[in-house]
Amino acid sequence: MAAPLVSRPSHDVTAGRPPIEWYPGHIAKAERLMTEVLSMVDVVVELRDARIPDSTAHPMLASWIGSRGHILALNRMDAAPAPSLTEWAAAMGAGGQAPVLIDAKKGGGVAELKREILRAGAHVNARLKRRGINPRPVRAAVLGYPNVGKSALINRLVGRRKAKSENRPGVTRGFSWVRIDSQVQLLDSPGIIPAKQVSQRVAYRLAMCDDIGAAAYDPQAVASALLEVLLWLQRLSLAGRVLDTSLAAQALVLAEAERPAYVRLDKLRERWGVPTDECSCGEEYVAQLAEERFTGDVQRAATTLLKDFRSGSLGRLCLEWPAEGQGEER
Repeated sequence: MAAPLVSRPSHDVTAGRPPIEWYPGHIAKAERLMTEVLSMVDVVVELRDARIPDSTAHPMLASWIGSRGHILALNRMDAAPAPSLTEWAAAMGAGGQAPVLIDAKKGGGVAELKREILRAGAHVNARLKRRGINPRPVRAAVLGYPNVGKSALINRLVGRRKAKSENRPGVTRGFSWVRIDSQVQLLDSPGIIPAKQVSQRVAYRLAMCDDIGAAAYDPQAVASALLEVLLWLQRLSLAGRVLDTSLAAQALVLAEAERPAYVRLDKLRERWGVPTDECSCGEEYVAQLAEERFTGDVQRAATTLLKDFRSGSLGRLCLEWPAEGQGEER
């Protein structure tokens, strides 16, 4: 029997796998345009993916926000387990930016988010009133990576379909203003991948959650890495079974042991009936899944595994915990 599947010793599931890269030319142009458009904005709503709250923190956001009001929202709260949401909310709040938890598709938390937008933009009309000028709607921009749910959020706020919304990165092609009501006006913006390449750890997690375009990555590599991340988080690599016995690896195991509710893989096993504890790496599991369920088609097995994760068919899952990525280059 093969050794139980563990993450690579450094917890870097990207090592030895094809790098994820994108071309910065048109992205740099979009970033410059973003800076110009935001000059008309009072409040910025930063939208992140609750399954990867750290990796969907856009590295350019601080420079875009400047002195404007800043609201942090974690979307897809329905896709992440409650313990992870609680822990992330506490950690972010301790850091000075407590998030609003939302489900843009079903409307959960959206009313609270609107209240936060009005609160953050109240100073604008207070200033206009002092000058004897009539109040105007608070102008807010929704910013984030592609496919984190910006258009779905705007549609929910408006109460009808105003912005294009599909489960596909890059559907929003340009900037457009959407009037929510007499109080709020929203800027719908395209999701922008950083022109400067992020770390491979971040890139792989973005790919796992479909937050970047499929043309940028190899589905087999990403599906294999996803399986390793899930198994690591599920605590299959306990102290006595870890292949790497370094203190760093043991520390990661102990840190993860306190977070057993971030991942449960019983639904994966029930769905496909392929054991996860007899494979030495993610590629071996995907190959076995292909052999047993997809007549040997590894590509189809990989894309199906990714689809199952993204659609919630594997249950509520969170791939990151607070402070996991601290100290590394983004």
